[in-house]
Amino acid sequence: MILLQQLLSAISAIYATILSTLYTLLAASMARQDARDPAAYTASEKKKTLYPLYRRARHVDKKWAVTCSKPDEFTILGMIPVFGGSMTTVLAIGYLRRIHSTFILPDEIEEQMIHNILIHVGVSLVPMAGWILRRMFGVNKRNYMLLEKYVMSVEPKEETSLASSKTVSQHS
Repeated sequence: MILLQQLLSAISAIYATILSTLYTLLAASMARQDARDPAAYTASEKKKTLYPLYRRARHVDKKWAVTCSKPDEFTILGMIPVFGGSMTTVLAIGYLRRIHSTFILPDEIEEQMIHNILIHVGVSLVPMAGWILRRMFGVNKRNYMLLEKYVMSVEPKEETSLASSKTVSQHS
């Protein structure tokens, strides 16, 4: 029993270290040098910009997932309890950094995305079923769905101003 408690405290210390490091990386990535407001994009530009983010989310969630049909080295590494969870968490943070370098998002959306990553970390703590639960949860796909829902809901500034100027010039 004491050995189990020591093991659990060691695992929680490792995850605390990983989370603090990842939080530091995420905070450093908040400098939005290249990011643009979603309202600055037209509808076609939004779709064009979102598509690579969709592909990346799908690829990363599938690559480190459990595939029964043809397991590869990524699947086997993903099954290792601490290592697999850490690697998928690092990839999720990297994906979130890529989102931040593309779009300026409100704090509520960022908090939901970070919350998804924290749920992912919690699921990764479950030793044997963690890798199955990580596959079912799909943190990057969930973050992409939040991003797409927000970005597509923002009205483009340019289209509305162009449409109103065209209407004014037609009536003149």
